[in-house]
Amino acid sequence: MKLIIVGASGYIGKQLYKRSKKLFVTYGTSSSSNGELLLLKLEEPNNFNYEVIQPLDVVCLTAAISAPDTCSSDHERAWAINVTGTVEFITKVMRRGGRVIFFSSDMVYGEKKDEFDESAICHPAGEYAFMKHEVEKKFSNEVLFKSIRLSYVFSKEDNFTKYLVSCAQRKEEADIFHPFYRSIIHRDDVVDGVIALSQRWDDFPQSIFNFSGPNILARIDFATILQKSVLPNLRFHVSEPDDGFFENRPRIISMKSSILKTLFNRPRHALHEAAMIEFNVEGVVKND
Repeated sequence: MKLIIVGASGYIGKQLYKRSKKLFVTYGTSSSSNGELLLLKLEEPNNFNYEVIQPLDVVCLTAAISAPDTCSSDHERAWAINVTGTVEFITKVMRRGGRVIFFSSDMVYGEKKDEFDESAICHPAGEYAFMKHEVEKKFSNEVLFKSIRLSYVFSKEDNFTKYLVSCAQRKEEADIFHPFYRSIIHRDDVVDGVIALSQRWDDFPQSIFNFSGPNILARIDFATILQKSVLPNLRFHVSEPDDGFFENRPRIISMKSSILKTLFNRPRHALHEAAMIEFNVEGVVKND
């Protein structure tokens, strides 16, 4: 079995590619020329060399236009990449017997205040979520297709954390939007979960997996935890975003999973644990 990481230079893809190379024969793709990575532009799926994919290989499709506002404002281009090109690429992979792990989003469920698991009905919120759900529906009955629905993925490289770090370093007060709740998951947990699913594909007949963290947190909680654990100089105030902010993203998604406990061989990281790992707090070892 080989792993092919589509989007191997992206936020999640680069970590998955790094870890996978230590465990499998692994290929990565990028939308720009790179000596190590294969060239793949999802808007031009016919130009990819599919001969690299053999039966039972696992293709992890992390690449997409993922900014909700961009999916709305540049809809035609986003649809060409996130739906039309992605569907064509997945179809060609499965024709060669390849297995696909599709990276989706918790936003396909829409706003949900009460906790829910993989059995919940979807009501996509915003164009990005609608695009992800379109792809899922297309392959919902395919045994070679699995979709992981990601909550907010934390690391010191995620956009919100970088913003908080920058504010703390400049001694500026951060502006925290509220209400805004997600089941935050550590990037290391996402990588470990994808690798486990690749290795144990046949143990899980399910096609949908909620990749959620152990706790549902508001951005206020997020900032407070980082302040107490790794950013003692962080100061912040709370504000309510205008209605336009929530046109393409739900206020609250209380996502949990009924499957992840059996997929992982360890507990998922709570945010304070993940923060100490990411910021190399003494006594905590990052899993590379």
